[in-house]
Amino acid sequence: MIKQADKNDIPAIEEILLDAVMWMKKNELGNLWNEDSIKWHSLSKDYQISDFYIDYQNGVPAGCIAITDYDSKYWPEIPQGKSLYIHKLAVKREYAGKGITKELIDYAKNLSFVKGINSLRLDCNAERRKLRQVYEREGFLYAGNKKLGNNYSMSLYEWHSSNADCFG
Repeated sequence: MIKQADKNDIPAIEEILLDAVMWMKKNELGNLWNEDSIKWHSLSKDYQISDFYIDYQNGVPAGCIAITDYDSKYWPEIPQGKSLYIHKLAVKREYAGKGITKELIDYAKNLSFVKGINSLRLDCNAERRKLRQVYEREGFLYAGNKKLGNNYSMSLYEWHSSNADCFG
């Protein structure tokens, strides 16, 4: 079950994201997330609590996603409300490989449909080949790279509802 978050879900969101940060650190995977950046005091600078959705498995928070309708950092040329953007997609390691990432992405696709928006966009570390393959399997098309100030390269992806006949 996926539910839109409210302020009572802040600890669950932080826990899911911390699990991802610790796993990436343990596996020496390049990432812009760190232990401070996934605390609500940092997240709340860019997100409202209502931007987050939590995937529950048997009542336990297993994954989360933030979905916004504007991204000034990577897609400033696209007017607000013309696309949805996936951010902070994470799944606790104990639930990895059980389809939760797909559930969350499908939820975002369905939300775009409900809102009358035919596209989703996201960004991820250009060096994370396996992560990029996950998005590509879900129908996202590579749309280019963007360098950040610290020479960190991000791959940009987009999905349009016309890319697939159905989803979910």
